[in-house]
Amino acid sequence: MKRFNIGGLGNINPFRGPKMDAPRPSTPTSPSVPTARPTPPRDGFQTPTTTSRGLFGPSASKPTGPQNVTDDFKQNPMGFATNNLLNVFNAEPPPGLPVGRPNAPFVPASQSIVSVNAHQRPGGNANLTFNPATTPGIPAHYLPYEPQGSGRFAGINGVPQRPGPNDPNMIVTGQLNGCAVHAFHDKNDQTLSFMHHANYSANGPNELEGFMQQNPNLRLAATLDPKDYAQWNGKIVSTYDPPRKEQTGATAFAHFDQRTQQWSLVAQMNDIKNGAGPDGRPELKRPDFNLAHQPTQFLQIPILPPPL
Repeated sequence: MKRFNIGGLGNINPFRGPKMDAPRPSTPTSPSVPTARPTPPRDGFQTPTTTSRGLFGPSASKPTGPQNVTDDFKQNPMGFATNNLLNVFNAEPPPGLPVGRPNAPFVPASQSIVSVNAHQRPGGNANLTFNPATTPGIPAHYLPYEPQGSGRFAGINGVPQRPGPNDPNMIVTGQLNGCAVHAFHDKNDQTLSFMHHANYSANGPNELEGFMQQNPNLRLAATLDPKDYAQWNGKIVSTYDPPRKEQTGATAFAHFDQRTQQWSLVAQMNDIKNGAGPDGRPELKRPDFNLAHQPTQFLQIPILPPPL
């Protein structure tokens, strides 16, 4: 699932939405280092603590590891994404979710529900994990990804245009590195469909045109593709033959706001900061060079009126 980047509100049209600048977060600070050797965490989200000794004995334990920020993300996903860097590298869905096939890429959204959790180290990324729907967290539809070779399209259909207060109101998917995310209106039942289009940067526009011809019930509502987030970061990847320029990627998700009754696609540009950490995923950073895009893109998905 390649690497990804993130982008903000612009002029609204069926394919592009409003864009706005996202403030660059404050410079990350390193978490405090315990003086005594802690017990190694069982996983990347277990929080080790340190105990400092005061005048009258040990003081209260102070958390030094990842903090659970799931509620912050749930209360205001758009604001949280503007001010925090989301990381979905190596975030696998729970086992048992259905996956489409090359000749039938969509699965029912009602069968692709996960629980999203977010944990953040001081000054670091907000790492998202996708867990079984029965566990605590943010209910969301998981948009699967099919790697190149097993079908470039993978999607979910039957997403309500206006989810109820108790319905999932978020779509999550894996990192974008040359991929695209499309939102469609389905004129047959007035619902939304979403698709993760793998390796869009190779021949995506022509593939999408062919896909639309084969699915006349769908109408393209919005697209996030490499034009919105991919930019050369100044590095050359020598592992390819021939070597190629390394580009920024993006973390993408969609969210329905109950107050405004509006769906939005969000893409947050990112670049690799360092290698894999204790939870098996690299630390990301906002690109630190002149950007051709806003660091976070918000594209509105039009809501169609009911048929007459």
